[in-house]
Amino acid sequence: MKRLVGISIGGLQRFYGDKRALEIASEVGADSVDFSVEYDFNDYRKEDSLYAKGENAIIEYYSALKEYADKLGIIIGQTHGKLQGFKNIKEEDDALIENTRLDLIATKALNAPTCVIHNATSIFLGPNPDRKLMQDLSLDMWTRMLPYAKETGVRIATETFGDAVKYSAVDFFGDIKEFEEAYANVKKIEEFKDYFTICVDTGHSNKAMRYGNPTPADVIRRLGSEVTVLHLNDNDTITDQHKIPKTGTINWNDVFDALDEIGYNGIYNMECSLHFFSKTFQIETAEFAVKMMRNILSDRYGEE
Repeated sequence: MKRLVGISIGGLQRFYGDKRALEIASEVGADSVDFSVEYDFNDYRKEDSLYAKGENAIIEYYSALKEYADKLGIIIGQTHGKLQGFKNIKEEDDALIENTRLDLIATKALNAPTCVIHNATSIFLGPNPDRKLMQDLSLDMWTRMLPYAKETGVRIATETFGDAVKYSAVDFFGDIKEFEEAYANVKKIEEFKDYFTICVDTGHSNKAMRYGNPTPADVIRRLGSEVTVLHLNDNDTITDQHKIPKTGTINWNDVFDALDEIGYNGIYNMECSLHFFSKTFQIETAEFAVKMMRNILSDRYGEE
C-alpha cells in the first residue's frame, strides 16, 4: 500500500497564486494538497470577490484548477474553509454560513471529499465563555452548515484546537471533553452523521496539553476512527509554530502508533508554516517537509 504524503498550500497560494502553488506541490514531490478556500477575498459580500460572481463562476474556476491538478498528478485530498467560527454576532454568523456554502461548492468542484472548518473559539468569546453558549453555538453552526455538506456530498471536518494565546488559557474546544461532546451532539443527528468527521491538528493538541489535556497521540486514540484527515505539524507546546514534524516536542513514534491503532488509512497531510524561515524559502521548506514525511513513513513501514 502506498501511503500518500500531503501538504497544506494556503501560504503558497497567497504568495504565488493557486496554479503556481499546485505546481510547487508537484515539484517538491507531494502526492496531495490541502487546498485553501478560506481566503478573506472569498467572501460574497465583497464586490471584487469570486464568491460575489455566483455559483457558476465558482464552479468554473475551481473545476479548471482541478483539471490542472490532474495534469500535474496532484490529488486535492481536502480543502480548508473559513478560519473563524461563530462569534455570536448574527450578521457575521449568517455571512459565515453563506460563505461556507460557497466553500463547499468550491470543494465539490475541486473533487475533494472533505472541507476542514474551525469551530467557535475562545479567541473571540473570551477566556471563560459560558459553557452552554459555546456548545449551543457549536451545534447551531454545524447544523446550519451540514445541510450544504449533504447537498454537495462533501464532508465537513471539525479541527482539534489548542490554546487561546491572548488569554493564556485553553481554547474552549481545546478541552478534549468539550470537543468530544460537541462532536457527539452532531453525530446524534441521523441525517448529518455521515457528513461530519474530525481533523486532528497535532500542533494544536500539543499546545492544549499545558492545560491538562492528552498528548496528540492520545487525542487520536480517544477520537478513534472518526479521525479521517490530518494537519500534522510540530511546536514547542507554547507557540503555534506549525513546524515540520520532528522539529518540535511531539513524540512522533507515539503519534504514528496511535494512527496505526485506529486503522488510519488516509493522507498524511502536513499543515506547516512554510514561511517559518522566510517567505522566500517556502518552496525549500515545503520540499524538506515532504522529504521528512517520506522518510518517516519509509523508516516505519518500509519501501512501498
